[in-house]
Amino acid sequence: MMTMVKFNHSFYASRKFPLFFNRPYIIAASFHSINRNCKDSKTLQDAVYTFNRMLYRNPVPPIPEFTKILSLIVKRNHFAAAISLIKHFDFLGVNPVLKPTIYVFNIAINCFCHLKRVDFGFAVLAKATKLGYQPDCATFNTLIRGLCGNDKLHQAIKLFDRIVKNGFEPSVVTYGTLISGLCKSGDTRSAVVLLQNMETSTCPPGIIQYSCIIDSLCKRKRFVEALKLFTEMKRKGVSPNVVTYTCLIHGLCSIHSWDEALELLSEMHARNISLNVHTFSILLDALCKEGRITEAESLLSLMIQKGVTPNTVTYNSLIRGYCLLGKMDVARKLFDSMVDQHCTHSVISYNILIKGYSENKKIDEALSVFREMCNEDIVPSLVTYNTLIIGLCQAGRFEEALLLPYEMKSHGLTPDISTYNTLLDALCKNTKLDEAVKFFDSMIDQGCTPSVMSYNILIKGYSENEKIDEALNMFSKMSKNGVNPNVVTYNTLISGLFHAGRLEEARMLSSEMKSCGLKPDIVTFNTILNTLCKNGKVEEARSLFNTMDDDGVVPDIVTCNCIIDGMCKSGETNDAYGMFLSLSARGLQPNVRTYNIMIDGLCKASELDKANTLFLEMKANGCSADEITYKIMVQGFVRAKQTTRAIEFINQSLNGNVSADVKKWLNGCCPPMDQKILSSSN
Repeated sequence: MMTMVKFNHSFYASRKFPLFFNRPYIIAASFHSINRNCKDSKTLQDAVYTFNRMLYRNPVPPIPEFTKILSLIVKRNHFAAAISLIKHFDFLGVNPVLKPTIYVFNIAINCFCHLKRVDFGFAVLAKATKLGYQPDCATFNTLIRGLCGNDKLHQAIKLFDRIVKNGFEPSVVTYGTLISGLCKSGDTRSAVVLLQNMETSTCPPGIIQYSCIIDSLCKRKRFVEALKLFTEMKRKGVSPNVVTYTCLIHGLCSIHSWDEALELLSEMHARNISLNVHTFSILLDALCKEGRITEAESLLSLMIQKGVTPNTVTYNSLIRGYCLLGKMDVARKLFDSMVDQHCTHSVISYNILIKGYSENKKIDEALSVFREMCNEDIVPSLVTYNTLIIGLCQAGRFEEALLLPYEMKSHGLTPDISTYNTLLDALCKNTKLDEAVKFFDSMIDQGCTPSVMSYNILIKGYSENEKIDEALNMFSKMSKNGVNPNVVTYNTLISGLFHAGRLEEARMLSSEMKSCGLKPDIVTFNTILNTLCKNGKVEEARSLFNTMDDDGVVPDIVTCNCIIDGMCKSGETNDAYGMFLSLSARGLQPNVRTYNIMIDGLCKASELDKANTLFLEMKANGCSADEITYKIMVQGFVRAKQTTRAIEFINQSLNGNVSADVKKWLNGCCPPMDQKILSSSN
């Protein structure tokens, strides 16, 4: 037999009923406050009127009739009105008009939880136990849900543990509520432990609890654990439903595991589980983003065949897919066909089409869709304007782009920092630095404070246009205005200073960066190493390279290319070749630039046989040689006065699978005296 769970005032911060609850609320006032905001105010008015009339009947109807009306009011989210009714007729008092059941207390607790006053809910629970009412499963489920929904998960767990300790047997809903709360907070591990506890209880877990955890694991990219739990669930006889499969398919699509996602789709068919529009839309979206439009079209046909009606989300995915492939005519036709299929265009639909036209260099068509959108009374979003600004800037139509922030304001939209940075970046990239500075200064007047990215854009613009002093002035201005520079800021300035030949200043800035608590990243190291090697300071570069691990930065192929190139140019070919051979041990794959550097180094060191072997190895490893590679090899043979080997190399290359550009270069690269030999071989 279940032990009565007693709650004294000390259990949950000793408190009496809140002033809200004790004030004599006037029902009419409560109703009229809601009446202004609710479309269903007549339903609420009728409910309140019926509730009042029932209390004056003779005989008075039983309490369940009153709780039905209260439940109706609560279902329509009129929580304050429900509490006012309960209080007005003193249902929870010592001498109520009609003796309530625990259900009335539960309704009051539920209302307070929805109003984000769980503490008031506990006050109601304390009063219920004081008056001799025994809380039931719904009471505790409501409180646990309220605590979880109000970011008080720790207290929800504490309550759960307390009721179990007092002999209360949680229901599937109790467990499910807490599992849901744990998953939403990211504590999936504890949710799994609770699921395991359910298996030894009187209420084993069902599909809802499993699906909740699987969904949480997928959202956190823990797919191995999700699939393991999925398999375990099936082994224990719990049949997955469309929600379970949809969670997994969505997760797998997010990491481009298309084949695994399609396998799950086949499994659904085998189990006769009907796919819903959400499942189809997820798969369609994933296939379209990958450019697999033919498969997406087949899936759409299957969807219609199965009697599932595509919705706006489905069409949006397909339209985006065609836009990505540059098939704007098809995208437009599909967009227009949505109306015939009784599918409403959303602001997202228009945004996709506008972005498609913009990215495919059809800005006039994008503007036409924008005007059409406004004519259809669909309010453009911030994304709409930002997309158009990017498109206009890419088309070089800066004057039109600069007018859009003002137009945005006329539509009640405030341009965000992304809007301003987009315009600023476009002006800098097109060397319109004076206009960029004026625009930057106007940002504050427009009510937008420049961000670190705003400063970085201008600093980069100055640096790349050989105006390093102006870049440094902007850097100083940045600090004075209380904007902290980041790693990108320092990297941009260091690169600019090196490019300007101001090596000492660049080094000082690198040291300053560390003193400011910023760790140099791979870009920082690569910038410095490249400059040192180009300036013949190879030993210094090698010394810096050896300190990268201490700073927690792992060298990439660009880093190694810098060092190998520096060593080759300083005559340290053997050391360079040693580093080249160590790349695989570092987990790095040499690219065409790596091979070109090393082959060139070997040729200049008169190690032609080793260079030729490396050339063949390059092709065998699936790295395609480019025009530079062939030029290095031919010039290596010619420089060593091995013209015959050069011609043989050219002939072999021409007979192989080379690009038209390479073939053209090879046909014209030999000394004039060898052209006849070369021509006869073709």
